[in-house]
Amino acid sequence: MKLFKKVLAVALVGAMAVSMLTACSGSKSSKVKDALKDFDIKMDAAMVQDTEKMMGGLQQLTEKVTSGAVKLNDETQMKKISEKFGEMTDYTFSSSTGKGDYDLYIWTNGADGRPASGGKTERYPYLMKVQNVHVSEKNLPRLLDKEFIQKGEFSGNSEALDILRSLLKVANVEKAGISVGKAYGKDVLLVTVPAGTTIPQTAAPKTLTT
Repeated sequence: MKLFKKVLAVALVGAMAVSMLTACSGSKSSKVKDALKDFDIKMDAAMVQDTEKMMGGLQQLTEKVTSGAVKLNDETQMKKISEKFGEMTDYTFSSSTGKGDYDLYIWTNGADGRPASGGKTERYPYLMKVQNVHVSEKNLPRLLDKEFIQKGEFSGNSEALDILRSLLKVANVEKAGISVGKAYGKDVLLVTVPAGTTIPQTAAPKTLTT
């Protein structure tokens, strides 16, 4: 009986922790949606649904990487996962021609590490467009890399929200889909916008702190 109580207590603590993490991410999602609404950027139901599906897929993948079920240096696994991305035909990253209804962006905080010419690196844009090359067998390990995702932790603070709103408004975005969820223990922001939206992919002027 004592052992059962201990196991039950551990299970309850774990459930409470997961619940708190989920609530935190949900709160940030609501904050982002409210902030964009103030700038007349509406949440499109279809885009939100697709973005949430993408977040769910990202969470499953990163959990499998953490558990060891998926190995980023396993070419066979990367090829299969890359093929799955190719089936997500709503998004332009699914094909080399860029065919699709939506573009997907991931928040990076302007972290350093983006490959540049001459073997150098530079900061990522605050919103990095996910393109077909990123979900290729060769480059998927970089996209799913723990350090890359954790560096892009979305704080939801006023500075991050202001930059996000500015980027979307300058790009004349009128409707979008967003999702904030946990991956590798950090809040990740995914943004879906209509295909053809032009959000600059130049290096961010500085790296944001979280």
